[in-house]
Amino acid sequence: MIRAGLKLSAAVFFLLALLVVPSRSKLHAQQQQNSGVVTAVEGQAQLTRPNVQQPATLRQKDNVFIRDVIDTREKSSARMLFGGKATVTVRELSRFEVREETIAGGGTRSTVQVNSGAVLINVARDLMKPGDEVVVRTGNAIAAIRGSMIYAEATKPDQSTFAQLAGEASLECAPGPCPPVTLTRFTATDVNGSNIAPLRQITEEFAALLLRTFELPRTVQGEGNRNSIVNNGFNDVGTITQAALGTTTTGVGFVPLPPPPPPPTKSNLGTKLPPPCRTDCGGGEQSQAIRSRPKK
Repeated sequence: MIRAGLKLSAAVFFLLALLVVPSRSKLHAQQQQNSGVVTAVEGQAQLTRPNVQQPATLRQKDNVFIRDVIDTREKSSARMLFGGKATVTVRELSRFEVREETIAGGGTRSTVQVNSGAVLINVARDLMKPGDEVVVRTGNAIAAIRGSMIYAEATKPDQSTFAQLAGEASLECAPGPCPPVTLTRFTATDVNGSNIAPLRQITEEFAALLLRTFELPRTVQGEGNRNSIVNNGFNDVGTITQAALGTTTTGVGFVPLPPPPPPPTKSNLGTKLPPPCRTDCGGGEQSQAIRSRPKK
């Protein structure tokens, strides 16, 4: 009787284990929620995924999940499409991750955490659902945006730079009490510690030059057009850009940026813009990538 009881207990334990394993697998699948897709990669970029020991090379068409971390090497950049409503273009020597949470009212808050380097975030208001929010966060600042294009650069954990290229954003310190400021089109500022510097104007020409530093090829050799989602992604990126810049009939009503100026010729090589500031910027100076020309 004792042996029979032991056998019965073992059988019950085995059946319970079978019931528990699918539940854990289902939970893991929920944690690995698909958030976006990589639409372009230039150079070398790395994808680090939670619960995976070794990072992987980031490639076009890769899925991006919540809590994934993206790193770019020198002379490298990447662009991702998130939820069909926003694009994040990350420049060289940068690191960021995307988080999502459900907020009161049923909306979704997407947080782009910029740990180092520079990103360009493009959000289409017309493509967002009511209650949705997109937040850009650096080590010492938070910018809440809804239907706009914003540049964010984290030079140090307590130093960051923001520039608004379309729409508006509300910027505040994090953490630390400081009065929030509203970034409007063609305005920029630096956040040093828990202090937001006075807003400054940038010119349309400078904004175009800044956008040019985030240009990426539409296809990557060896990866081109094998998956329709990438082609759809390219179309979505164009739609999002038009909506954010206000170049569509249902957009936000802003005048589009002028086309980027042509590359410098031999006669004007000495007047080109200084190289963009990256994570190795020293001191408390404002970012070179956002420094506008002095007024005459």
